[in-house]
Amino acid sequence: MTGRVFAGVDAGSSATKCVVLRFEPGGETVVGHAVTPSGFDYADASARALREALAAADASEEQIAAAVATGYGRASVRFPDGVPRRSITEITCHARGAREWYPAVRHVIDIGGQDTKVIRLCDRGRMADYRMNAKCAAGTGTFLESIAVRLGLPLAEVDALAMRSTTRLTLNSYCTVFTSTEVLERIKAGDAKEDIAMGMFRAIASRVIEMLAAGGRDGPVAATGGVVTYCPAMRRALEEALEVPVHRPPLPQHAGAYGAALLAAEGAAEGDSIALHAAPEVRRDAGRSGSCACDDPPRRNAPSCADSASLRGRPC
Repeated sequence: MTGRVFAGVDAGSSATKCVVLRFEPGGETVVGHAVTPSGFDYADASARALREALAAADASEEQIAAAVATGYGRASVRFPDGVPRRSITEITCHARGAREWYPAVRHVIDIGGQDTKVIRLCDRGRMADYRMNAKCAAGTGTFLESIAVRLGLPLAEVDALAMRSTTRLTLNSYCTVFTSTEVLERIKAGDAKEDIAMGMFRAIASRVIEMLAAGGRDGPVAATGGVVTYCPAMRRALEEALEVPVHRPPLPQHAGAYGAALLAAEGAAEGDSIALHAAPEVRRDAGRSGSCACDDPPRRNAPSCADSASLRGRPC
């Protein structure tokens, strides 16, 4: 393939994703994408994902015009020498990716391995507010995986069981440890395994509803992340709880990398203005939230103010 390409790498806690874009007269095209386990080395994982995505795009490192790193391990992402690069929060990148797929979307629910994020966009498509569940594993992919391990089942089998559920059963515990105990109690009580499995996804959906309620809810919803990618039951539980359809992007696990690649291209076109799109730096503490006024983007290098419970007060 000839011409310039733009790369986005999302180094997540569980998986590292890469998307390679090529811009054409009719718009951008995803020409390559890849996902690989993050493992112990984000630098190695990001290099591997980039290499695989470039191979899928039939492109070379020399064709990369600009790149953006995002995600939990973004500080460790390395791009080839000479490639203009920038590091941007996953809040901004997931919002940008989801908005490109669904321009009218107002809420993005990202359920990853380490945390769950609820991002609210204003009617102009900019990040207006977010909530994050970061410290506790409840409501994340780790929550599901840990219980699946306890049951001795692959997560895919738990999902398949959940999709066959016919009776509503709700698990009341949010804590992963307590939920594991509650699952065993439900099994002992003779509840159907299909209904118990679906109850696990409903537990995550309940946590998401609380996060959405804290920031207000209006408009279309999109769901991203690995859990939505591999577990159709998660989307079903969200739609059941929200009572509205939930959009699932073509590449839900790659939403952050897709948004990063878009921002790389836009930054190259606008001349180092990617920072105008950026959300406040994400600090991974329990109950984190943040906001950014829609009328004026964040100022570069402006001072900030945050307390132990909120990131509100960031400059706009």
